[in-house]
Amino acid sequence: MEKLILDKMDLNILATLARDCRTSYRSIGLRSGLTPKSVKSRVKNLIRSGIIEKFIIRVNPAGFGYRTTHILVMRNNNNKISKEKVIESIRQFGELAYHVHHMGRTTMAALIIKKPLDKKIIQSLNDTLKPAVINRTSVSELPVLKNLSETDLRIIKCLLLSGARTGISEIAKELGISEKTTTRRLDSMKEGHLVEFSIQCDPASMIGYIQFTILIHVEKSHYHGVYEQMYSEFQENILYHPSIIDPNDRLIFILFAENVFMIDFILSKVDSFEGVKKADTYILTKLEFYNEWIIREIDERLLLSHRPFSDKSIMGSSHFV
Repeated sequence: MEKLILDKMDLNILATLARDCRTSYRSIGLRSGLTPKSVKSRVKNLIRSGIIEKFIIRVNPAGFGYRTTHILVMRNNNNKISKEKVIESIRQFGELAYHVHHMGRTTMAALIIKKPLDKKIIQSLNDTLKPAVINRTSVSELPVLKNLSETDLRIIKCLLLSGARTGISEIAKELGISEKTTTRRLDSMKEGHLVEFSIQCDPASMIGYIQFTILIHVEKSHYHGVYEQMYSEFQENILYHPSIIDPNDRLIFILFAENVFMIDFILSKVDSFEGVKKADTYILTKLEFYNEWIIREIDERLLLSHRPFSDKSIMGSSHFV
């Protein structure tokens, strides 16, 4: 695989796509002073080098009646259980929205559930994970501002099967609806905290940069203030903020830095923000999102409406330019 040395323009493009991968090449070019053709060429290089693994649509589990339980697992020194085995064990208790492997012995998984984990289930999970141990659990549920309609479900499934950057015209054609309706429903779902669009990046392919996450525990009254201060202070380092899965007393940011000294500086700075109780950083080695649960939920709901949607993906679909 061809290795790519990232420059500042590449990083800006990555950050833009991470915050909304449906942003057109034309819009990115206007912000960065590049032509759409140049932006498209750079994106192709980012994909070819493995830095961008895929464009993704993240769906808020609350839209389907789920809560998200974040489970931080610590393996012991003898490493008798692998990180992959940790994920396999957690998946016995439900579907995963995503999982993250960190440098060292920690792994974090986002388990989606309809009922809170009681003491009996947590004990069973602990027993299954041995010799690893659960370091921390937290439950989040970002309320949705609207319900998903049948058209919304069909649009989401179309994007899951055909790619998150599939063009409006292709979605409309596949579903037999107007482009105006397609645009309106997508905008409504984003504004209603139901979906967001991003990229899955491979930390190992970002040569010269360390990808890391910072978990910030905040006082609820300072949530928005800390959020704004993060972008004010570290705009150039933030890759994205996965907003649809955050509880209202924690903030999660994915960032990149050239070295560990910069990571340490950012952590110290964040610790000094008013309203921050505690902040922790974790260097990422792998990040993976899962779509199986979303497709299953959509199929079940569409089946109930007696209007099943074909599983065929769009071949040769046009993308944003």
